[in-house]
Amino acid sequence: MLFETHSHLNFPQFESDLPEVIQRAKDAGVSEILVVGTDKEGNQKALRIAHDYNLWAAVGIHPSDADSGPLDLAEIKNLVQDQRVVAIGETGLDYASSADKEKQATLFHSLLGIAGENGLPVLIHSRQASEETLRVLTQYAPLRGVWHCFSGDEDLAQKVLALGLFVSFTANITYKKNGALRQVVKYVPLSRLLLETDCPFLPPDGKRGLRNEPAWLTYLAGAIAEIKGVPVEKVAEETFNNSSALFLKKNAQNLNPDLSSGQPLLFKIDVPGKLR
Repeated sequence: MLFETHSHLNFPQFESDLPEVIQRAKDAGVSEILVVGTDKEGNQKALRIAHDYNLWAAVGIHPSDADSGPLDLAEIKNLVQDQRVVAIGETGLDYASSADKEKQATLFHSLLGIAGENGLPVLIHSRQASEETLRVLTQYAPLRGVWHCFSGDEDLAQKVLALGLFVSFTANITYKKNGALRQVVKYVPLSRLLLETDCPFLPPDGKRGLRNEPAWLTYLAGAIAEIKGVPVEKVAEETFNNSSALFLKKNAQNLNPDLSSGQPLLFKIDVPGKLR
C-alpha cells in the first residue's frame, strides 16, 4: 500500500474523470489519499471529495493568495472540526509570487497557530524563501508536519529534519537534470520521508507533459527504492507508516483493518520503470 500525502484532486483538471482517477490509484496500491486545499473554494471541495470517496483533506490558504482579499480564517477553524480534515495546509512562504511578503508571513503565523490549537500537522510550502520559512517555523518547534515538494540541498534538509518535520519528495526526482536532488533523497532517512505526487503537477519522467495523478505514485516509490538500494516494498511500508502516524493518529478507527491487526503488512507494488 502507498499513501499519497499531497494531491490536488479538487483542481479543475480532475472534474471530468475523478472517479476513474481514484479507482486507478486504488488499483495501483495507493490506498490513502490526502486532498489539499489552497483557498476557500478548494478547501470546501477537498472536504467534499474526502467524504464522497473515503479520502482525507487538508485545509489552508496558499501564500500566493495572501493579499487576494479578506481571508476567512474563521471558516478554516470551523472546517478543522471535521474528522476528515487531518492537516493544515498548504501554508508557508512563496517569494516567487507577487503576494506581499508581510501578508504572507501574517497568514503563515495564523495558520500555524490554528494547527497548534487543534493538534494538527502542517503542510509546508516554501519557494525561494527557505531561510525565512525556517525562521518562522523555528518559533513553533518542535513541529508535526512535512516540508512538501522538497527541492533544497542537504543542508536545508538537515535543518528541516532538526525541526521535527518530515520531508516529502515528488516525481521530479526522476528528471535527468535532478541528480543533486536524488543525492538529498539518499541523505534523508526513510523514517522521515513521505511520498506525494502534487498532482496534477510534476508527472514522472516518461509522463512529462501529461496530467499527473495519484496512481503514478508508484514511479516515485520505485525511484526512491532504486536511489536508496532497498526493495520498493520497504519504501512503501515505511512511508505508509510514517504518513499514517503523522496524519491519521486521531482516526485510527478509519484505517485499513490490516493496520490495526498487529500483523505484518504485505506490500506488492508494480514499479513501472527504472531511473535512467
